[in-house]
Amino acid sequence: MTFEMWSPFHFFFMISPFIFVLLFYFLFKRCNQKTLRLIGMGFSLIGIVLLVGRNVEIYYKVNQIIPEEIPLQICHLANFLLFFAFLLRSKILFSIAFCFNLPAAMLSIVFADSLTNYTTILTWQGMAYLWGHMLIVGVVLWAYFNNLIHINFKILWKSAWIITSMFLISIVVNNLFMKWMSPYKSNYFYTISPEKGTPLEIFYRMGKETTILGIHFNPIYIGTLLFIGLCVMFLFYAIYTLLNFLKINTKYEMITNIYKGGNTIT
Repeated sequence: MTFEMWSPFHFFFMISPFIFVLLFYFLFKRCNQKTLRLIGMGFSLIGIVLLVGRNVEIYYKVNQIIPEEIPLQICHLANFLLFFAFLLRSKILFSIAFCFNLPAAMLSIVFADSLTNYTTILTWQGMAYLWGHMLIVGVVLWAYFNNLIHINFKILWKSAWIITSMFLISIVVNNLFMKWMSPYKSNYFYTISPEKGTPLEIFYRMGKETTILGIHFNPIYIGTLLFIGLCVMFLFYAIYTLLNFLKINTKYEMITNIYKGGNTIT
């Protein structure tokens, strides 16, 4: 079974996280917060198991450790971030998941060009891509609608600093891994080059590669990528704030209608 961009299956893939949210929101809506956190940890562990299976499959193909097997990619890290967010009830980790991992995973679902390179998606790699990205988007939204995610500007600011630090460190890590594991490419956080088929290719072509102290990078692309990433985080914080405002207004209207109804009966 192969994957084709913009096929009916691709469109189903794009809506699958929202089907997940609706299904499991109503299925577990009567559970308390502790139970919901345990369920969230379970969902995250499924993503981690898929990731481990994927990496073992890659290892047996190349018979050595390569950057692709080390889970430092944005969406691979998301599985671990979500697990510890549920475990530790960490507002910062949930903030990173909602404002950073969620849009990144959704982007990977929409621009799933890399799936077209697989001779079949019925492998650990194919299933990890499909189910892994669906779970990230679905679980983050499920956690939000179950009131497990609480973000304010201070938490967002700390999250942005963490992501910026990880982003800059990834440039050095990518360069070192490519030297140590040559000829395999390391591209954590896409700081070496953009994913093929994504709009980020435009910004990469705007600059050229520079070398400083043996570290190769494209400064214009790096700066633009970091700026866009931070803008996306603040945009999703705005979306979070808007959704909260709508939820509060909806609850207020429901309470008001119940109150008016009670007065009418009296």
